[in-house]
Amino acid sequence: MTEQELQPETEEAFFPLSLEEAKELLKKHANQIVDSNDPVMLSVILHQGFMADYEKLLSLHKEAIGTFMKQNAASWASDISDSLSVLKEESLQASLQSTLAAVSQKAAENDRLDQRICSHGRTLWLATGLTWLAVLSLFFILT
Repeated sequence: MTEQELQPETEEAFFPLSLEEAKELLKKHANQIVDSNDPVMLSVILHQGFMADYEKLLSLHKEAIGTFMKQNAASWASDISDSLSVLKEESLQASLQSTLAAVSQKAAENDRLDQRICSHGRTLWLATGLTWLAVLSLFFILT
């Protein structure tokens, strides 16, 4: 006899056997007709009692978990909010430092560019001055 054959043929397959279902199973699979006072039926009654106690225990456990979650949810939300604030602050700080570093680098590049422009300007003035000096010298030589 397989385990599937011992399962009751009703929709309540996940609930404890009723006495009537237990009698029908015994009659169908073992060809035994039992009385309600039979020791086998008493074990079914005990099983139903155990299952009822277990269901009650599970419902109490579910209520306790629900109460625990309700009591702690606010503090957990606060902790998460605090952690997110810290992460936001650190991210903002890191982003700000990165931006300031980029701005400092661009400022240094601009300073170097300004120095090169000034250097080229001085060179251009010097070359222009020398050109005019050469033109004047040539003019005086030719006159």
